[in-house]
Formats: sequence, structure tokens, C-alpha cells
Amino acid sequence: MDKIIAFIEKRIAPVANGLAKNRYIRAIQNTFMTLIPFFTVGSLALIVISPPVDYKTMGAGFGRTFFQGWQALADWGTPIFGAVNQFSMGIMGLWAAIGISYFLSKQYKMDSFLPTFLGTACWFITSAFSVKGKFDTSHFDSTGLFAAILVAILSVEFYRFLSEKHVGRIDIPGAGVPPAILDAFANLVPTGIVLLCAGVLGRVVVAIFGVTLPDVMSVIMKPVVNIANTLGGIFVLGTIVMLFWWFGIHDSVITSPLDVILYAGLDANMAAHIAGTASTALPSILTPAFWWTFMAIGGSGATFGVAVLCLFSKSKQIKAVGKIGIVPAFFNINEPIIFGLPMMYNPIMFIPFVFVMPINGLLTYAAMATGLIGHSWAYGGWNMFGPIGALLSNMEVGSMLFCIALIVLDTLLYLPFFKAYEAQKLAEEATAEEGGEAAKA
Repeated sequence: MDKIIAFIEKRIAPVANGLAKNRYIRAIQNTFMTLIPFFTVGSLALIVISPPVDYKTMGAGFGRTFFQGWQALADWGTPIFGAVNQFSMGIMGLWAAIGISYFLSKQYKMDSFLPTFLGTACWFITSAFSVKGKFDTSHFDSTGLFAAILVAILSVEFYRFLSEKHVGRIDIPGAGVPPAILDAFANLVPTGIVLLCAGVLGRVVVAIFGVTLPDVMSVIMKPVVNIANTLGGIFVLGTIVMLFWWFGIHDSVITSPLDVILYAGLDANMAAHIAGTASTALPSILTPAFWWTFMAIGGSGATFGVAVLCLFSKSKQIKAVGKIGIVPAFFNINEPIIFGLPMMYNPIMFIPFVFVMPINGLLTYAAMATGLIGHSWAYGGWNMFGPIGALLSNMEVGSMLFCIALIVLDTLLYLPFFKAYEAQKLAEEATAEEGGEAAKA
């Protein structure tokens, strides 16, 4: 174990820390964190217009009346809630282009909003036109995500290079000229060059491959998406995330880039659900709800059960951590447990902290792959309590019960390790009390 820890600290931890500081990963992370309200509200809007039960198949009683009312609400609200869903989740590619351009330019301390407009315009140029050159919105959704990331980064970086090198800079002499006008003229030529290059790139891709840039990026990234959407891929990703966390490296190092795949899967499932596909036949298993609702119950490491165990601990220190951590745990916030217990650099808790969450992933994948529960087509948000989030993810009671079963299992898996750590803390507290009594005497 000591050799493994030493190897990770020497070889892997520096790489992970480098990724955490990478400006592109941070731009992607900030973009998807900002868009969480859009994705949550968009998902809930779809739930409102998607009654899980056809009231016509039910007998008389409260259930039939309830779902008949729900269907009436769905029929009335489809134009409203459908629009909310379409222009939040349904144009994910566009929002990503705007967000990444903005947050990347902010890291370069560009005060102007021009780089954001520029990155978005370049994405339109390369992704919003068909092979025949006609305006096309088919890649405004998650199918345009990978192109949005690439184009936003390239456009901002190219613009920054041209601006710093003063390529074609136009200076207006004289005092009293508004700064916005000075900036606009100074960067007129760089802006034109970047936009022109985006147009050339889009047409060159069509000429070589016969498809648009988003289609090419989807093909390039398909192997990565397919691997991530496998049993082994989910287990490896979950293990790496928690291994990093045990060393104090935040899970966002892995989950931020993974968001692109998670939300693309959610968007694909949402579109298929709207088209009438059964939840067990939706195209993607790996979605944000899969990761944050079924795998990370209570936060990364699936520590909700730990928070409950802490609350009833005989150790004063651990019980105090439980009192502080139990309420946040309901909302998937587990920093009080991770730093207060602690879980990080705790050799006793290493095995469950690293492997319980991946085990949840394996069991959930198996349940979805075999049709025991449906795939998720909605997302209540990362801070939604697991069982409730599971219910909202596909409007199936079975998913909620499955999530509850996972919480029980997680608690049992943590229990022997927790008891060993509790015994250690009790011994330390007893020694401290004896020392205090001896000092008084």
C-alpha cells in the first residue's frame, strides 16, 4: 500500500493537479456549472409534460383522477414547458460555445465581451450551416458540444494571439474617444481574420469529409463516449475520481471534462423520450443523473451512509462531524464529512471511500442494462437527494426504491471500516480524558 501511495503521489498527483489548473478544463467546468439551472429547469419542464402513467388504463379512484389532472396540465402547458425545455436543454451546443468563450477570455483578463461574441459567431459559422450551405439548427443540441468546445477555444486563442501581436491594429488619435470605440477599431482586423478563418475551416471540412465539423467531431469522440458508457469505463472513471479525492484532489478534475459526455447522453435520452422511446431502450446509460443520483449518493464517495453512521457514533468527535454533515449530505454536499472525519489520507477509510461509488455504478449499470430500471431522461440537479432525484430521473418508483437499496448497501459496506476508525477515535478520546484527569490531580 505504501508503495502504491508513493507512486501516486510522485507520478499521478502532479498530473492531476496540472489538469485541475488547466485553463481549458476550468473554462468547461465553469460553463457547465453555470448552466446547471438551465439543465435542471429544462428537465423539470419535460417532467411536467410527461405523465408517467396513462390515466385511461387505470380504474376509478384517486390515482385516475390525479393522473387525469396531470395529463390535462401537460396538454395545456406543452407549448410553454416545451419551449422552456427546448431553449434550455435543446440548444446545449450554443450555450457551451458562449460559456467557454466567455470563461476562457476571462482567464486571459480580456475585459471586452468581444471574444465571447467572436467565439459564438465562429461556432455558428462552422456548425449552423448544412453541407449545402443552408442555415441548419440540427447541431444546436448536444451533437454540437464537441465542436463548440473546439471552436470556442481556437477562436479565443487565435484572437488573443492576433491582438497581442497588434496584427492590423487601428489606433484612433485624439483625446475623448470612448474606450469601447477605441477597442472596437483596434481589434477590427483581428476579428475579421478570425471570422474568415472560421468560414474557411467550415468549408474545408465539408470539402474533405463531406459532412460538417460537428459531425466530424462526433465521429472522433465516439470511441471515447462509447468507452465511458461501458461497465468497465464507468468503474474505472469512478475509481480514478475517488482515488484523486482521497489524495485531496477535487473530483472536478475528472468530472468537469466528463460533463460533456454526461449531458450529451442526457440530451440524447431526452430527445428519444419525447419521441416515445421506452425508458429501458433509451440510447445512453451514462448521464448526470446516473453519476450524481445513483453513484454519488450524498456526494462523491457515496457518503450519505457515512453521515448517518457518524450521527449515531459513540465518539464525540465523529458524532459532532455527523451533526454538521447530515443536513448537507441530503443535498450531495459532503465536504464536512470528507474534511471533518476525515476521509482524505485516512488509511482505514481508503477502500470504501475509493470503491463504494464505483460499486454503485456497476450495480446501477447492470440494473439499467437488464431493464430492471429505466435509463434517466431528466435530471433534478446534482444537489437533489438521491431517492427523489432517482424518481425524477425517469418517473419510475422502482428507480427510487433501487436508490434506497443502494444507500442501505453503501452503509453496510462502510460499516466495518467505520467501526474500526470509531474504535481508534474512542481510544484517543479515552487517552485524552485520562491525561486531563491526571493533570487535574
